[in-house]
Amino acid sequence: MKSNLKRLAFLIVLSCISLPVYSQPDESNAQRKSDQSKDASVHNASIRNAKNEDDTKEVRDGEYWFSRGYALHQADHYIEAIEAFTRSISLRHRQATCMYNVACGYSLLNDKDNALFWLERSLAVGFDRPDLLRDDSDLDPLRSDPRFKAILQKVSFTKKSDNHAKDKTVSRLEEAISNFEQLRRESSQDGYEWYRVGSRLLRLRDFDRAAAALAQAVEHLGYRGASAMYNLACTYSLKGDRALGLEWLEKSINAGFDEVDKLTHDPDIASLRGEARFKNIQELSGLLTLSQFSGQESERSQYSKQRWAPAVHKYESFLRNEPNNGRGWFNLGYALHFSSEHTKAIEAFERAIQFGYRPPTSMYNIACAHAMMNHRDAAFDWLDKAVKADFDIGGYIHGDEDLNNLRSDPRFKRFLELAADEHKAGHKSEK
Repeated sequence: MKSNLKRLAFLIVLSCISLPVYSQPDESNAQRKSDQSKDASVHNASIRNAKNEDDTKEVRDGEYWFSRGYALHQADHYIEAIEAFTRSISLRHRQATCMYNVACGYSLLNDKDNALFWLERSLAVGFDRPDLLRDDSDLDPLRSDPRFKAILQKVSFTKKSDNHAKDKTVSRLEEAISNFEQLRRESSQDGYEWYRVGSRLLRLRDFDRAAAALAQAVEHLGYRGASAMYNLACTYSLKGDRALGLEWLEKSINAGFDEVDKLTHDPDIASLRGEARFKNIQELSGLLTLSQFSGQESERSQYSKQRWAPAVHKYESFLRNEPNNGRGWFNLGYALHFSSEHTKAIEAFERAIQFGYRPPTSMYNIACAHAMMNHRDAAFDWLDKAVKADFDIGGYIHGDEDLNNLRSDPRFKRFLELAADEHKAGHKSEK
């Protein structure tokens, strides 16, 4: 995306200023009984608040626009973030840092020309963080471009901690390729490592290796592979193979990828949005997200047949046409559970397991349903199945009120001990 107007507006030499540390958002996904993404709701809320403010007021200082740009960038709204940062620049607030962040935004939008232009401008007015030029993943889409390498060569690494850094630092692309080759030599079956390397190669725009690594991640992660599928969709989209991009995008949604906002804003799938099939996939994503029915109440107050009736109706209607959709059955089970229709919920979760959708979580939810009906033997049987399927029992066994009917049973102690053992071993929860 070009922005010649912005170039003309800010083609001026600006005075050097002291720079704050540029930081990147942490990436974390919260998982409860549903497959919702909790962190996305926080970002979206901050954006809604910013957008709902009265922007018709002419008096906005640079700090406001800087903060707004940073929040938007964190939430992957790069176009809006760039606009906010350029406003901050015009108000002479943290100009060099804003220019650097604009460069990062354009980099993530796959607009190399504008990214490199703004990166050079930031350096020209005093941006002095060469470590970020080496290490910031926002710039990964630029690293294979000779113009970026030329910029890096001109940067002065003067800090003591950076002595000889250019000689000692292996390029991020070379490192990623080395990691890829090592996994391939070892015939690794570690799906998370394949995912990590594949995602890094995707950001570095090494598409062939990225596709190969992410395909291995999907194979080895199984039901946990929704994010790897989504990144495969991004890879094929950027390669120009829209048919495969759409295929993997739909697979990722059905496997549980739940960041609905990315379908609207992620620049990596921009080439797919003009396809007729994309609209259907986007509608599917909106239909299958449980967050549309979740409020801010505590879990116990969510139990309401009236509240969840629309969800039950929606997913029953959906499954009449798509009876093999595991995520649809899981969502129906979730809605029935909070409608206190536990027998029906169990049937729905069993169908989700049948179609391979989050088996450990579905098993745990069946255990909860049996517990709430005081079917203790069945509840313990399903808890045992969930644990054997690698469900993170430690995350729920202490606080989940659905299990209250089991707590006085001597058999419950075993699961408390398993949870304690998991904690000591640093057990990885289901992703």
